[in-house]
Amino acid sequence: MKSNTLLWTLAGIVAALFLFIVGIKVFDGRSVMAVIVRQALGFRALNLSKYDFDKADMTDKSTIDMPDVKFPRPLREYRVGGMQVFEADAEDDTKPVLLYIHGGAYCHNFTKHHWKVMAEWARESGCGIVAPNYPLLPLHTATEAHPPMMQLYESLLERFDAGRIVISGDSAGGGFSLALAQEVRDAGLPVPAHLILIAPWVDMMGGDASIQKHDNWLMVDTLPLFGRDWAGDLDIQDYRVSPLYGDMRGLPPTDLYAGTWDVLYTDVVRTFERMKAAGVIVNLHVGEKMPHVYPILPCPEGRKARAEISGMLMNPSL
Repeated sequence: MKSNTLLWTLAGIVAALFLFIVGIKVFDGRSVMAVIVRQALGFRALNLSKYDFDKADMTDKSTIDMPDVKFPRPLREYRVGGMQVFEADAEDDTKPVLLYIHGGAYCHNFTKHHWKVMAEWARESGCGIVAPNYPLLPLHTATEAHPPMMQLYESLLERFDAGRIVISGDSAGGGFSLALAQEVRDAGLPVPAHLILIAPWVDMMGGDASIQKHDNWLMVDTLPLFGRDWAGDLDIQDYRVSPLYGDMRGLPPTDLYAGTWDVLYTDVVRTFERMKAAGVIVNLHVGEKMPHVYPILPCPEGRKARAEISGMLMNPSL
């Protein structure tokens, strides 16, 4: 009798969970994992306390250990202009090379999610990976970060045709990717074949306060503090800091990803509109009710976006 009661109890729990999962999908539209991930992001909120903590952290971030994430081809380490760089070869000479610039409010280093998605793209598309550990706050600013990144891009041009190079990044790294492409073009260098910008932070003073109630990770009142620090002596609207205000003409085909529950969403849409008006071939991928940088997060919606990006990496000229 007790065993029957236990079985019925377990069956009831399973049925309740099933109805809960189906209910979320039907009435909310998101996967259960997306709901869980969004809630977890609140524990990493970039609020004022986090800003004060990060500003006081004088740790030298210029050297980090090799990640413990397995890549399909060996990852090696070298230096360009004193900047630490990690690289894994492409599967063959027909595959592109992905220069990936990680996010983190220009203050935080690579996370395991960054390494995992890079390894996934290298495995699924056969692309090579170049991952720079660029200078970060609070010890460095944009003025110090751009020269070694330009030097890195020039060194890639010595080894690869620009038609094989794709620049991508998330959040701050997405903004840096756009700024780097603008700087490359202005220097008269061949631009990369493609830009893939994941929730790029393009305006240091931006952020849509009307979306804040949905975004428990980025805070519109704190982001400008990181932004002003990153600008240093540069004007806050200098394209190297806020590439939204840079010239979009002559940039390569671009794909933009943004979730509607990301305070940066409105600025990403503005970027899309400015690029389109400048004649750039640009696509905007919108994740309904998705949080910041959802394509690199561990949820079905993120996996779908990553699969799309893998497809782009198989033919970066499109």
